[in-house]
Amino acid sequence: MFVRPCWQPKSPADIRQIIDENPWALLVSQSDTGPLATNLPFLVEKAAGSDSVDELVLVSHIARANEHLAAMRQNTAPVLVIFEGPWSYVTASWYPDRQMPSTYYYTAVHCYGTIEFQEEPQLDHSLELLVNRMESSYPGGWKTSEIPRSEITRRFAGITGFRLRVSRVEAKFKLGQDEPLRDALAVADALGGHDAPEHRKLAAMIREQNAGRE
Repeated sequence: MFVRPCWQPKSPADIRQIIDENPWALLVSQSDTGPLATNLPFLVEKAAGSDSVDELVLVSHIARANEHLAAMRQNTAPVLVIFEGPWSYVTASWYPDRQMPSTYYYTAVHCYGTIEFQEEPQLDHSLELLVNRMESSYPGGWKTSEIPRSEITRRFAGITGFRLRVSRVEAKFKLGQDEPLRDALAVADALGGHDAPEHRKLAAMIREQNAGRE
């Protein structure tokens, strides 16, 4: 990923926030016939600290019928997981002098690492983590205990769980840091007045990542 020094996030906590808040990610790996990509949920199972990207381990699962799984079993080369954070098209009309070309502001985190396949008890644990994590944002969210245990375990035959031990992380927060400060802040003002929560979130990130500039 092409990352100018000014686009580096200010701290590992910024990177973890993208991963934690955007678990629906893209898994990319190589096969004998070319690259394969599958959208999957990824959660942090382990890290050196709560805001750290050191010793990062991600967990997910994939359908056994997916050819991507067979390819990953045959090819043990490192894989890539792409997390996409807040983003927006930025119209040049938002800039005070309208002299900058239109562009995109966006955030992304790329995690590279190796796959370890799970046994059934590990898969069971990972699925429970996933349900609890995703349902926690809903009032009266669903629990696996609400249905017979057999309705959970019978589905294990159709999926395979895995862990990704992350060996390298790349992060890009392209949020106007290479533009005049007043232009970046004008974009933040425009997005901050938007109804969409993700645009307001992006506006806050623009201000955070440009803080301290003159």
